[in-house]
Amino acid sequence: MQTVKLRTKAQITAFGTYVPERRLTNEDLSHMVDTNHEWIVQRTGMIERRIVNEGTYASDLAFEAAKNLADTYHVDLQTVDAVLVATSTPDAFFPSTAGIIQGRLGIPQAMALDISNACAGFVSAMQLAIGLIDAGMHRKVLVIGTEVLTRTVDYTDRSTCILFGDGAGAILLEAGTAEQQSCFLASGSLT
Repeated sequence: MQTVKLRTKAQITAFGTYVPERRLTNEDLSHMVDTNHEWIVQRTGMIERRIVNEGTYASDLAFEAAKNLADTYHVDLQTVDAVLVATSTPDAFFPSTAGIIQGRLGIPQAMALDISNACAGFVSAMQLAIGLIDAGMHRKVLVIGTEVLTRTVDYTDRSTCILFGDGAGAILLEAGTAEQQSCFLASGSLT
């Protein structure tokens, strides 16, 4: 993969996160499959993963991450032009998870779009946001990555059940001036 320097007007101006309270530790997993804490840490570096409660959806996590962003950085979400949500675990096929977030945040004027690209989804959404800003179509784009992967995990397969948890992260990309030009160092994906 080639490293690319991407010059852009887009800048990350805020970020927010959310993880559920419920924890699944390596010790918990050792009672479910043939594994142990050391084996998991050696291969993944993970000591725990977070899990949603029944009835909690990807949009719930995304909404909380967006609220965390707004509260932490004093962002007026009414000024957001677009909401891009990267997820492989949408609430439903329709409406889109981005549309649900758009409604819950009270920003009906904002474009809303889901992106499903597995592990590369958030990076793909960020690339799209940069393109929308650089093209002059939008000035503020909220990008959210949200997953509820524990609902799809096979807890009898130790090679994968150790990897996945639930959570959400959000960034706000904004257009800067020509003098404020930014640079994203690398962008690419492999399969």
